[in-house]
Amino acid sequence: MNMMRRIRSIASGRTSISDLGGDSSTRGSRFDREGELKINGDEQVERKATGQEQHMALTSADNAASTSHVYSNAKFCDDEIHGEIPVRGIKDPKQSINDQKCTEPTTVSGNGAETGQIVATTKSGQDGQPKQTLTYLAERVVGNGSFGVVFQAKCLETGEPVAIKKVLQDKRYKNRELQIMRILDHLNIVQLKHCFFSITEKDELYLHLVLEYVSETVYKVSRQYVKMNQHLPIIYVQLYTYQICRALNYLHNVIGVCHRDIKPQNLLVNPHTHQLKVCDFGSAKKLVPGEPNIAYICSRYYRAPELIFGASEYTTAIDMWSAGCVLAELLLGRPLFPGESSVDQLVEIIKVLGTPTREEIKCMNPHYTEFKFPHIKAHSWHKVFHKRMPPEAVDLVSRLLQYSPKLRYTALEACAHPFFNDLRNPNASLPNGRAFPDLFNFSPQGNPIVPNPLYVYLVKEYQPTVPRLSL
Repeated sequence: MNMMRRIRSIASGRTSISDLGGDSSTRGSRFDREGELKINGDEQVERKATGQEQHMALTSADNAASTSHVYSNAKFCDDEIHGEIPVRGIKDPKQSINDQKCTEPTTVSGNGAETGQIVATTKSGQDGQPKQTLTYLAERVVGNGSFGVVFQAKCLETGEPVAIKKVLQDKRYKNRELQIMRILDHLNIVQLKHCFFSITEKDELYLHLVLEYVSETVYKVSRQYVKMNQHLPIIYVQLYTYQICRALNYLHNVIGVCHRDIKPQNLLVNPHTHQLKVCDFGSAKKLVPGEPNIAYICSRYYRAPELIFGASEYTTAIDMWSAGCVLAELLLGRPLFPGESSVDQLVEIIKVLGTPTREEIKCMNPHYTEFKFPHIKAHSWHKVFHKRMPPEAVDLVSRLLQYSPKLRYTALEACAHPFFNDLRNPNASLPNGRAFPDLFNFSPQGNPIVPNPLYVYLVKEYQPTVPRLSL
């Protein structure tokens, strides 16, 4: 009812798009003030109210949000309740190699990783080599959640910094996040280095995922510029968004997995090379056609409209909507759709995209029968962004943020968009003079089985002979 009142208010002209969202400074300060804390708090309350899911989104202070490997867990029926099932139908291009990351995890006695404590474990040797002893010192907590903790730690044998994600494990199930992490191998995805279990005196079993440590997140980098009253330089927007799409292409087309929680806090960034890595696969899942999935998934600001409309048979296009929201946020310096609740989230989307047509609603959720929405005209994208915004950036946002999932750009199509042409310039470099991180290594491992002509366009070496695409 509240949503309908708000939509009617917009339709009648009593409230404008700026009135509802507040001006940019108001919205920015609200985002600074609330950060993840209010968003996640609201989500946990809402999820308890639905009785369908308890989806943990990391609650942490600003610096914790910036340095942690954020994680979450979805719960729904047997497949969704635990997120701890054998992973069916996931493609594994390097099964034998990746299994060595975490073959037969060892179990240690005690609490496992704790701040200031040392935990010793073993790792299976490769090619017949003996087991290797690994000792980790947990230095500090960089993230807390409702069922786990993330530590910044150090491997004492090598001196290498790592992140250890400690998760309470149900002994009856396999952990789906672990199953997926074991087969991932991509430059733009956080690497699983090792894993082990610990069992406490109370017979509680904890899974420890030892991950590569990356000190920054897109969230923190973006907020640093906002606090200086500046926009993130376009070259960084291009770099980060391109790498997000490159990682999603690998997940969607090579591995066959939907991430389901793309947001700035789950995008790690090396502050020196600006290489981006997607993290937090606690909500990731293989989406099998015809099998239902939980609709109450993904952090609210980045939640695709088909999820808000209650769709249970959605596709990897929900990740592309989230990527579009991240791109818009980097361009604006604030979230594009800052809904204060699930209902309000849809209102925020309608304020910009207009009222979805009956056909668009059917594309999002064919089982949705309520079509009594007041008519709201779509807001011009060029009015959403300032006049100096590159038109290619605005065009890419418009192609990602489509109501109809089938009309959204795929990750590969997004990589080929003209907005990223600057990255394909062989003479381009980072503002500090360093070379770009690896962007064009679309190796056979990273390509889908069916050849796609876009790959030829995307490989840097072929640029001089391949005409520009008009996408």
